[in-house]
Amino acid sequence: MAASPEATVTRREARATAAPLGPVSGALEEDLQTWVRRQGVVVWLDLDEHYTGFVDRLIESRAAGALKYEVKAFRGSYLELMMALEDLTGGVEKPRLLVHLPGFNEETVKTTPLYELYKAGVRYRKSLDTLVTEAATGLVKPEEIAAFGAGEDLTIEGAHAWLRGVLDRMEGGLAAQLRAISACALVDDLLGGGFVAKQLGVAAAEQTLWEHLGVALALPADWRGLSLGTRDSTKDAALRPDDVAFTVASWALSVEYVDDLRRVPIAPRLVGMEALPKGIREACHELAAHLRERHPEFYRRTADETETLIGDEVRQAEAADLGRIDTFWFEEEKVLTAAVSALAERRWGLAAEYADVRVDGDSFWLRRDPSRQSAWQLVAAAAALGQAVELAGEKLGAQDHHEALDAYTERGAAVDRAHRRLEQLRLKLLSPQLPEFEALRARLDEMREVWRAWADGWAEAFNALCQREGFLPPSELQQRQLFDEVVRPEATQGKTAYFVVDALRYEMGEELHRAIAPTPATKAQLAARYAELPTNTEIGMNVLAPVATNGRLTPSLEGGVFKGFSNGEFRVRDPETRRRAMHARVGGATCPWLSLGEVLARDTTSLKQAVAQANLVVVHSEEIDKAGEKGVGPALFDTVMQQIRSAWQLLRDAGVRRFVFTSDHGFLLMDGRTTLAKPHGRKIDPKRRHVVSTVAADHDGEVRVPLSDLGYEGVEGQHLMFPVTTAPFDTGKRKRTFVHGGNSLQERVIPVLTVTHRAASGGSTLKYRVTAKALEGVAGMHCLEARVDMITEQATLDFGSVRELELALRVTDIPEVSVELCQTRRGARLENGVLVANVGEDFELFFRLMGRTDARALVALHHPSRAVDVEEGGPDQRFTVGVAAAKPAAEEAPKEPKTSAPTAPSSWLEKLPEGGVREVFAHIEAHGVCVEDEAAQKLGSPRALRRFSAKFEEYAALAPFEARIEVVGGVKRYVREGTTCG
Repeated sequence: MAASPEATVTRREARATAAPLGPVSGALEEDLQTWVRRQGVVVWLDLDEHYTGFVDRLIESRAAGALKYEVKAFRGSYLELMMALEDLTGGVEKPRLLVHLPGFNEETVKTTPLYELYKAGVRYRKSLDTLVTEAATGLVKPEEIAAFGAGEDLTIEGAHAWLRGVLDRMEGGLAAQLRAISACALVDDLLGGGFVAKQLGVAAAEQTLWEHLGVALALPADWRGLSLGTRDSTKDAALRPDDVAFTVASWALSVEYVDDLRRVPIAPRLVGMEALPKGIREACHELAAHLRERHPEFYRRTADETETLIGDEVRQAEAADLGRIDTFWFEEEKVLTAAVSALAERRWGLAAEYADVRVDGDSFWLRRDPSRQSAWQLVAAAAALGQAVELAGEKLGAQDHHEALDAYTERGAAVDRAHRRLEQLRLKLLSPQLPEFEALRARLDEMREVWRAWADGWAEAFNALCQREGFLPPSELQQRQLFDEVVRPEATQGKTAYFVVDALRYEMGEELHRAIAPTPATKAQLAARYAELPTNTEIGMNVLAPVATNGRLTPSLEGGVFKGFSNGEFRVRDPETRRRAMHARVGGATCPWLSLGEVLARDTTSLKQAVAQANLVVVHSEEIDKAGEKGVGPALFDTVMQQIRSAWQLLRDAGVRRFVFTSDHGFLLMDGRTTLAKPHGRKIDPKRRHVVSTVAADHDGEVRVPLSDLGYEGVEGQHLMFPVTTAPFDTGKRKRTFVHGGNSLQERVIPVLTVTHRAASGGSTLKYRVTAKALEGVAGMHCLEARVDMITEQATLDFGSVRELELALRVTDIPEVSVELCQTRRGARLENGVLVANVGEDFELFFRLMGRTDARALVALHHPSRAVDVEEGGPDQRFTVGVAAAKPAAEEAPKEPKTSAPTAPSSWLEKLPEGGVREVFAHIEAHGVCVEDEAAQKLGSPRALRRFSAKFEEYAALAPFEARIEVVGGVKRYVREGTTCG
């Protein structure tokens, strides 16, 4: 119903007569408004009755429509207040309500009818001296605030009059202009030569500026003299803008340091900063953060110089004293040393606490020094492993196979994931350039021992369980039943892709599940089963096909080596016979068997044609197992996982909506330092983790099981033997870091991930482009600065665009070179070894290239899954390839399948300017050296030669080899690295 004209006039009059709030009461009302907005019902206990007049004015403002919340007050009658509150507190939702109770505290309110309301609401209390301090901070010097607050008969009206009088005296001129800008803007002005900077040199203006800083930041006069005294020894030197900026910044940094400190400061120059008003401390925090972001070099210099002012802190501070912000470099240094020591003391939680703040935070010093970032990543990974071991416990604590499986999937797999991540990071990041290198390397060696002790304990317990309960688990947990119980039912409901991944350990299946599960309109379920024994490829891969009859297997065993299984019609022993067995069970016109590389090499049209007539598509991946066997597993595991996700995405785009991912077996990730091989008879008898024997003998440190107890037919008298721990058998061959074939949970527990998409993959018409340029490398790592942008011509709106893209780095011109992604800065992150970039943001990527030759290679960033259209990009500069240890040809690492044709130019010389520059570099490539006279002839003149020499490094960066300038016998030569010049 519309209000009457009389009511409208009444509200206007009330609004006109409502008393305006002063500077103190205005700050109080803002605080109250925040409390009511967040809490709903706020009960204000005003024991000394300081605020009755203020609340009455709030009631007037509410009546005038100027407040957004209700205000009720006790004014002598409980009944009157209760009736006023009746309509406000009876609803389902909490009202926005302030109730003022003058003369009451927490005890006396309990005896009143308002106690239930008090309990239902949130108590508010504000002492008058605190209110005055908060309102005046940044406007009046702290000592003046303290002097006023110490006076007797303090009232809100008196505080308002005092503060208004102070502000009136400061009105006009430069003082008013300074109060209108923040401390951050003021320092920007000083560093950028702005309006305030130009006032320096005028005594009155300088005095006004220093007085303003004394108010806004509580900057004392003695700090001004102290800080400037470290910068200029000339007494009469003119005050420079950067001098003032330094003084302000050094004060702000010191206040931030003290406020973040967990004890009172030691340095005399810092004493008392902890007692500064909250508003001053917050302003200093804001200014310090602003300088780190907007003026990093100035911040670094200021922090370094300020450290000289607080030498007592630098010498005596301990990591436990320091907070979460590394204002000064010495803080990060001390905390890193303490974190490494915490690892030595096995105080995993403390090491993780130190590391999490720095790895996941935004430490200024780590942004400037990637080597320190690498050290912290290793500390964090080591602490994560220690915490996972603690959480998992020393004991398996299982009574049967179901409980053992649950224990491993819920607790144990996390340990193995943390161990694998640590080994991967160690390979990528640990180098002599790191701070605390020797101590850190020793701690990482100790973490291998921690993991090995835990893994041995669980292996012994699991083998004891198997001896008691049997080595063959119940049917529903058997690998041999997987095809008929999981794969075949999926294929009868729709086209299904069956990923059989060699050595996909359970915890890697968890990673795959986490990556796929968030996909819209997708149901992803992860389960686990036990791999058959022994946990080798020739067993597990064949058993992933339907070869069981009534739950039993008929193996072909020759000389202790399994050669396949009979399925009643033929022997299943290789990929083709597995495909035939699967096809016969699921039907369909075809049953394609594709390698992971074949899927990645095809486009969507080709894949659609390949799967069109099939009920089941099998994708076979050997990359994890091959990489592990060749000793390069940790370097390539993440790449292979990315390829599996890409293949899933491509098959989904091709129309497949059902997927099953599983494995033949897991693996143990070992090391040469803690791994001690166990002897068993002749060294030619055992495989790495098992022995097949016709002798039913029991040996110390081993377990034995007859093959017939595993449900195997036709193998009477044959036995399997395994180490009771994670140790491999001594075969007389070199130690391997990747082993399987035994009866540990790491080897036996395999993932079974089923994925169903309710809708087809939605195609995107948007396109993106990657641009990149080379930056100077650090700590033995190369560096790229890059970004991904949407190509805006494709659409006027970004509806449906992605905010993040998964990228990979590839070498475009030398196939045998592998890439190691080390770390990122700014707008990207490495997630499980995969580069995830924010669209539209610059980022830096640190990486290494490894190969068999010291060549120089071109690289490019691309989108490996091809989920969206991304134009790859890379710099023209080449990067040096580190020479890896030579391996026999048969042990070369698996290479990333090429998903698109390289875009490298027909010749690297085409990147150079036409004419003499190209001729000189062609001569260097062919002959190894080009002397000065020859170069001058090719370039055309001595002047052209001087220009060429000045830009030589720029040209050399484009060459596929290292080149340098050297002077021999007074003659300048342009030399290819590795060339001997006489």
